[in-house]
Amino acid sequence: MARKNTYILPTRHGLMFLLVLAAMLAGSINYNNNLGFLLVFLLGSMAVVSMVHTHRNLKGLKILSVSARPVFAQETAVFVFLISPEGRRRNALEFFFENPGSAIENLSPDAEARISVRVAAPKRGLLVPGPLTVSTCFPLGLFYAWTRVRLNCFCTVYPNPIAAAFEFSEIAEGGTNQDSAPLLSGTDDFLGLKVYQPGDPVRRISWKALSRGQGLFTKEFAGHGRSNMVFDYEQMTGPDTETRLSQLCDLVRRAADANMEYGLNLPGSFIAPGSGRDHRHRCLKALALFGINQEPRDK
Repeated sequence: MARKNTYILPTRHGLMFLLVLAAMLAGSINYNNNLGFLLVFLLGSMAVVSMVHTHRNLKGLKILSVSARPVFAQETAVFVFLISPEGRRRNALEFFFENPGSAIENLSPDAEARISVRVAAPKRGLLVPGPLTVSTCFPLGLFYAWTRVRLNCFCTVYPNPIAAAFEFSEIAEGGTNQDSAPLLSGTDDFLGLKVYQPGDPVRRISWKALSRGQGLFTKEFAGHGRSNMVFDYEQMTGPDTETRLSQLCDLVRRAADANMEYGLNLPGSFIAPGSGRDHRHRCLKALALFGINQEPRDK
């Protein structure tokens, strides 16, 4: 934190303190009371020292790095900052993007610290939190010092998953999308529950979910023969784009959890089947940025 970017003002308690000092000084002058002068000057010098320490509490603080893991919409994004105290103890520092009230942090002088700042992620896309504010009222609460740092950071926000019926299409040899014939269900690994559709086998109905009043669902199992599947945007039953993207997000997440190979077919883009953590992020990122003119950097 540079000196020229650090600002300081009296707090409400500080203003009251200065008003009391002014009243005491007027009384001391009126009655020519030396003891009153001594007390006013003593308290005034304490206020000046407090102001200097409040400003020094921010001066020289360094942000070494910042990172944020992707989240789903309507969750909370967590930006993690690596802070260097530059060999000085820092007390009662507050870090926030929008609204103050986050946790107060004390930094040891001989160790770098990781500070987590939370931001709500209401919708899919790239969450750019804006400038980071670092503030403090240490040590006496008479002055409020703050600085704002503009960082080039963001968080990828995936669509909010919505349960979707399985309407997968197979991929043809050579990596092109084939017709939309649904795949046969396997029996090896339990994949999850889907909303009951007329014609689903009765033996696969989840009676436990029904007894809990959650509705009528059918158990889905993934067989080893279900690799090479494509989740197709055009086959989603959602009434609008956001609902379809959320349904695709749910399918990608569930397929990844089941260690299946899957691809993604969106209008204007196609991701070939694959598996693994990076492939999952690639598919979810494509859903997050669908129709948005922003291209995130890989982190």
